Amino acid sequence: MMEKKQSSTGENQKGDPPKIDKEDELRKQTREAAEKAAKAGRVSRLMVQIKQRVGIAECTKLEPGFENNIDKLIFYHNAIFHLVDCIELQIQVNPTALERREVAAPLHENPWEVLGGWLNYMAQAQFEAPQSRILVKYSHACGKIARKEVHLQNRTRTVLIRKMRLYIGDVSEALNKSYEQLKMLLPGIDDARHHLKSASTTKEVRARGEAYLAMIRAFNEKGNEIQGWCDELVIIVTVHMNELLHFAKELSIVHAQTFNALYDAIHHLGYQVPHKRIVLVKKDKDQKE
Repeated sequence: MMEKKQSSTGENQKGDPPKIDKEDELRKQTREAAEKAAKAGRVSRLMVQIKQRVGIAECTKLEPGFENNIDKLIFYHNAIFHLVDCIELQIQVNPTALERREVAAPLHENPWEVLGGWLNYMAQAQFEAPQSRILVKYSHACGKIARKEVHLQNRTRTVLIRKMRLYIGDVSEALNKSYEQLKMLLPGIDDARHHLKSASTTKEVRARGEAYLAMIRAFNEKGNEIQGWCDELVIIVTVHMNELLHFAKELSIVHAQTFNALYDAIHHLGYQVPHKRIVLVKKDKDQKE
């Protein structure tokens, strides 16, 4: 005897509707509960607060330890945000460039490049040898320093502090959104609990009980999401610390190269320099002298 086959749409040959997965239905109810709590206006939340003050509705609060973890997480996000600003100001002193969301100066606008261009112009048009020769040496040194600085500026965002910038971008946005939804769910839970306690029929108890459980699931889902970020903080701090140390190392190399470029220009002109040339013992594979 042949078995009956189900159609590709999920319906059997008798035309019965497809079965709904229970987990999918729970996820749908949880999502709808979170959306309902987020769409609740100020008047609805104010009514819940009034009920809580007069003792009609209970007041749900975050566990102190969990709230403390959230405060630490938000504090760290703010600290990293300011740290990234400070790092970018170390390599780009022109605030107008940062206002354009760019860390590298536009072409031919790097201060060292501008200075080198003016020195070269003065050597060509305003002075004669040997003064012209001195200006040309310093102009070449400025051009070399400008190339090193632009290279560091480009590497800083794309390599050195890339994970820091991603953390204060996508992760911070997701954290703020989840935290706001978590706070919205607290009065939603209290209101759903109050409605459940005021139910007078079995049908109302069942419907309001499901709504209350959906609010609880939505709250737990958002809480677990935020707690996951809190648990990852120890690893994240280590990653960001390594990025900061890597940036500091490359910044020190560029500063040393700046000194050496000026030192070479002065030394080749025959002047005595009171300090010795900096010897770079170990170079990064992407950082060239």
